[in-house]
Amino acid sequence: MKGLCVYVDGGKGHYVPAKAVAVEMEKLGVEMAFEEFFDYLDIQWMGRINKSYWRKMLRFPNLEQKLSKHNDSESNGMGWAISFANKHCTRMLAANIEEFHPDFIFATHPYASTILSEMLHHLNIDIPVYYYATDVFSAPVASICDKLRKFFISTVEGKEKVVAMGQNADSVEVVPFPLQQSIADAPALTKAEARSKIGIDENLFTLQLNLGGEGIGSLSLLHSILKKDLPMQIVIIGGMNKSMTEKIDGMISRSKAEHTKVYIHGFITNVKDYLAASDMVAGRAGINTILEAMYMHCPFLITELVYTVIPSADYVEKYGVGWNAANDKEKALSVVEEYVASPAKLATLDDRFKAIPIVFSAGELAKIILSDLGKR
Repeated sequence: MKGLCVYVDGGKGHYVPAKAVAVEMEKLGVEMAFEEFFDYLDIQWMGRINKSYWRKMLRFPNLEQKLSKHNDSESNGMGWAISFANKHCTRMLAANIEEFHPDFIFATHPYASTILSEMLHHLNIDIPVYYYATDVFSAPVASICDKLRKFFISTVEGKEKVVAMGQNADSVEVVPFPLQQSIADAPALTKAEARSKIGIDENLFTLQLNLGGEGIGSLSLLHSILKKDLPMQIVIIGGMNKSMTEKIDGMISRSKAEHTKVYIHGFITNVKDYLAASDMVAGRAGINTILEAMYMHCPFLITELVYTVIPSADYVEKYGVGWNAANDKEKALSVVEEYVASPAKLATLDDRFKAIPIVFSAGELAKIILSDLGKR
């Protein structure tokens, strides 16, 4: 059996779950092709525009929320994109399908799932398309498509929302979250072991400040903590460039903080070690980061929100496993101060994490797809 896994290059949110499922499919004996959507249809120029636009929006989350809310209205569907693809990209799609002959397509972005589903229908090619909604707690209007074989999402709340948006209820299925292999398979460490491994103080309250895969998150919380000079340590991770690192170094040196330690670790691959070392994670509400923190029972302090993941903040607060302090610097600092002063209070959150009804397993999601294929 052969499978085609398609993602969109716009941060790690769509890539990571796609890769996790592809890896598990290969373990089950499925030959997988792993493709970036715009590359696959030979419209890389459009992919560059899409990525550039998204990076700009990440720098201005308040503006992004207003624009994305407008783009996500029912009147702004995928009609124009489908028409463009059917007119200009069908030859490339047909050639790719003829070369690899996939038995199914698994997509983690509505561009890939909706457009490819419609194109295959236009070409009268019978290949089932499975879409995984990476926003987990909801999905954009662009993902609603009656040509999908299955619409996968990892929460009941998310399923209710996409059905209300118009997705056929029979096609929507609540499935496990496809946790990346580096977290699922890595050995569990105690806090002290994890802190020793990544080279930080084993005894200090530890905040992981996540600047995201693009490394362009806000530094306002760092500034507030340094100003207060709280007795704690901050580990900063993310795909930051040299200018961001220099900016952070300058902020640290100007603060003259004596009790707050700061470690700039940048891009990391051993995510589980850093979560195990942390008492709290803070930063932009990236879905992978939030779900991975939930898996590791590490509370999340949301300091920035983009439109598509606003429901994630509601979910975090619903289960009491984090705080929504987006655009509220005083609240964010207050939360950190509270738990630095009384870190034992974090233990009371453990039962709340256990109550979260999300299953974590890329392998189980792969098996669900293969089982459904057997029913066709």
